[in-house]
Amino acid sequence: MRLDLHNHTRYSPDSRVVPAELVARAKATGLAGVAISDHNAVGGIPRAEEAAGSDFLVIPAIEVSTKSGHVLAYGVRQIVPRDMSVTETVERIVALGGVAVAAHPYRFWSGLGEAAVVESPFAAYETFNARTLARGNLRAQALARERGVGQTGGSDSHFLDEVARAVTVIDAGLLRPDDVVQILGEGKTLAQGRDRGASATVRYVTKAVGEWIVRGMRRI
Repeated sequence: MRLDLHNHTRYSPDSRVVPAELVARAKATGLAGVAISDHNAVGGIPRAEEAAGSDFLVIPAIEVSTKSGHVLAYGVRQIVPRDMSVTETVERIVALGGVAVAAHPYRFWSGLGEAAVVESPFAAYETFNARTLARGNLRAQALARERGVGQTGGSDSHFLDEVARAVTVIDAGLLRPDDVVQILGEGKTLAQGRDRGASATVRYVTKAVGEWIVRGMRRI
């Protein structure tokens, strides 16, 4: 089973993707499901579920902004307060019945960095993020192997053409969203996909810097 576990919709401040269109695109690529993981927002989850039908999984999620960087919360349908410490954020996610994953740990700007990652009890690290350079993904993979935690993959899509560029692989048949979250919590997932190449880097940097300036030089 292949799932893209990192996607943004118009409920994030940096994407205009309609949730139903994201679901349609993901289905067309042959994915079994997606996570809707908007920045500090959950409004896109029910919209995607409405479009998914019974034969496609939508995993509820949120990408939480901590003091150090971003954390992915799976199985969570309510807002997790932003700007807390990483440990406080992970504890809040677990208290809500969710699973915390370190998003693109080594990415400049929004990655947590190694020190913050190893100090917190993450079930898995995102080791294949299609908007992260190869060296960042490779370091995340090495750290996950060293610490014996699970690995996840996601496109981190902000545009429809980015969907499915990186995925999480689960060796199982038909599952429910809750089953996927449980497997994530057990660290029994693998990651595969592509890294951010030269053309994607131009697009990413132009977009990120431009939006950062518009936000008054504040991080998401």
